[in-house]
Amino acid sequence: MILRVILKNFLSFKEEVQFDMFPNMKRTSLSNHISMFNDKLPVLKMAAIYGSNGAGKSNLLKGADFLKELASNKNFLNKEKIEKYIFALQENAETESLALTIEFITKSGVPFIYSVEVANRGITFESLQISGLGSEENKNIFTRRGAQINYAVEPSDEIKNMIIGWIEKSPFASLLTINNDMPVLSDQNISIAQKWFKEELTIIGLHSFNPALIGIFKNDKDINRFASELFKVIDLGIEDVTVETENFEDWASTHSCNDIPMDKLREMRTGVLSQVVDFRNTIDISVENGVQKISQIMFKQFGENGFSKNMDILAQSDGTVRLLSLVPALYDAIKSHKTVLIDEIDHSIHPHLVRELVRYFSKQGTNGQLIFTTHQTCLLNQEFLRTDEVWMVEKQYGGSHMYSLNDFKVHNTINIENGYMEGRYGAIPFVGNLNM
Repeated sequence: MILRVILKNFLSFKEEVQFDMFPNMKRTSLSNHISMFNDKLPVLKMAAIYGSNGAGKSNLLKGADFLKELASNKNFLNKEKIEKYIFALQENAETESLALTIEFITKSGVPFIYSVEVANRGITFESLQISGLGSEENKNIFTRRGAQINYAVEPSDEIKNMIIGWIEKSPFASLLTINNDMPVLSDQNISIAQKWFKEELTIIGLHSFNPALIGIFKNDKDINRFASELFKVIDLGIEDVTVETENFEDWASTHSCNDIPMDKLREMRTGVLSQVVDFRNTIDISVENGVQKISQIMFKQFGENGFSKNMDILAQSDGTVRLLSLVPALYDAIKSHKTVLIDEIDHSIHPHLVRELVRYFSKQGTNGQLIFTTHQTCLLNQEFLRTDEVWMVEKQYGGSHMYSLNDFKVHNTINIENGYMEGRYGAIPFVGNLNM
């Protein structure tokens, strides 16, 4: 779970901003939206981020994604790439550094604080701590300032020299990734923290596409059942979602293969060959026990008088496909303690469906978190979201700042949607006269 994210000089966030998932415990509504860590630390399960186009909503998610990539891939950054992340609307931007901090709790229950500062010459500061959660002192795991590193578990002099050499060769690489190259740091907390970034944090962008979608639904029956249940709850006219698999030769005898690269298919012995049309995973071809198989997702839909038919993904709307792509991540957030961030959750999806999706998530005994950006004002209803779950982003002189709706004195009977549309809480576009 994410507890807080702090950004400074990152993309549109010039001044330091903090986003957090700490609830206002004076508010008693929607108490099921709060989970308790160790029976003493309350943490919100959900947050919605609002703001006009270009305000910087997505940049919070990009900050989380930056940290995820940095902690997972030593080749993620270089001198040319870092310049794209530093706030550009300032003199001598190329000499400035960005700073990011994230506090989180892993599935295993260990709370961490990870901080990093990066300039055009590389990482200038990096630290990983076990968080005291405000009631105890934080415990250092490692702190890196340039080539000087302090460790909780001190390595030998030989290993220290190896690490210094590694940093000199890879100045933009996080120390969290060094064990991917050579297992020299024995502190298990480093592996636990990195695992959270790699496996327990999911970021879905506006145009994110998962080429493994058919395989996920084929191999995970629980996700398959979850998709069918979800689609029925939000009333898309779909009774069931399944994956049909048959021998490729049998399928090819009744279908056109013009779009399938037959030369690659003839050489295929292992792996999966996927076909994508209009951002839809149409078919997967794999080899099982030496036989080529073809798989596709099918949707059982009903017509009049009980007539039903299995329809393929090309027959589905953009909104249905978008929902389908969100299913594995939503399942992970509800069932597997994972934290999922979604940019524009309402993309191609009707407002009523978005509202039901949020309601569904909050009522499922959720173990993880869902954080999303949106323009859908219909969610600004205190029956769906608590005021401390709503965050606003505004931009002035090119710089974004972020604040919580909880900063306002909002009575539990106030219509938040009307107040937001009237500009009472900010974070809306100001539109001038358009003269033709």
